[in-house]
Amino acid sequence: MKYFQHIKPIQQPTAIALGLFDGVHRGHQAVIRQAVEGNQGLMPVVLSFHTRHAIPANKSNFSMIITDRIKQDLLEKLGVRILIEPDFVEIRDLKAEQFIQLLADQLQVKVIACGYNYHFGKGGKGDVDLLRKLAEPYGIQVKSMPPLLDDGEPISSTRIRQAIAEGNIQQANCLLGYEYCFDFPVVTGAQLGRTIGLPTINQVFRSEFLIPKFGVYASYLYIGHKKYYGVTNVGVKPTVHNTSFPLAETHIIGFEGDLYGKNIKVHLLEYLRPEQKFSGIPELKAAIQENVNQIQQRYAKKS
Repeated sequence: MKYFQHIKPIQQPTAIALGLFDGVHRGHQAVIRQAVEGNQGLMPVVLSFHTRHAIPANKSNFSMIITDRIKQDLLEKLGVRILIEPDFVEIRDLKAEQFIQLLADQLQVKVIACGYNYHFGKGGKGDVDLLRKLAEPYGIQVKSMPPLLDDGEPISSTRIRQAIAEGNIQQANCLLGYEYCFDFPVVTGAQLGRTIGLPTINQVFRSEFLIPKFGVYASYLYIGHKKYYGVTNVGVKPTVHNTSFPLAETHIIGFEGDLYGKNIKVHLLEYLRPEQKFSGIPELKAAIQENVNQIQQRYAKKS
């Protein structure tokens, strides 16, 4: 998949999916498939945007669910051939008419796929009805997807953020259509785990990211092509020392090795217990070992 940080001309007809696609959840996937599938001869493209320097007015409590790397990987697996992802500042002042003209002239768009609640143009004043009206003179077909429901409610990034923040990771995974994951680089920690026979990897959540509810999770990850299960603590490690920033500390069951500096993708499966301060190292070690046993019984024996 080709990746562009700025809008640049495409020299062949395209089918384009429009949206932030901040979680690439099941609803987003349905929209994207409208651009990827059934449009013979058209290049499947996603036009998204970055929120590093500005966010749309309707996303005041915005926090990132997945990293850029994970987002790109998910889009490529869906069949997207080109991802265009300018900073929101680059497109936010385009009037609705200017935006459609850009799609037609610069990106050679013949088919637009979007969600039922898609908004565009300066101030987000353009809706799907206006999109159809403005696209018609250019001969552009607009495919607007109705909401995809789960338990009677639309699947949305807001629901997913709430579920992750509450530790309801299984519901979040159901709404996402894949296991929630992060792939921050492994950083050097206190290395206490090594001394008690339970080595861990540490990954720091950057400030712009949603942080799962503090606590201990069942998790899994791949090192090379081998799958490992893990015990992941999200929080500030109160037993050992309080850190000033939240991080994920994962004990990888059955793995020994150095992963410092590598971007390891950790998938969360289930919330096991709250983060807590133990009386000392022996009690902490016993709790982690109990979680290891839980995970081996529930997951490792099934794989």
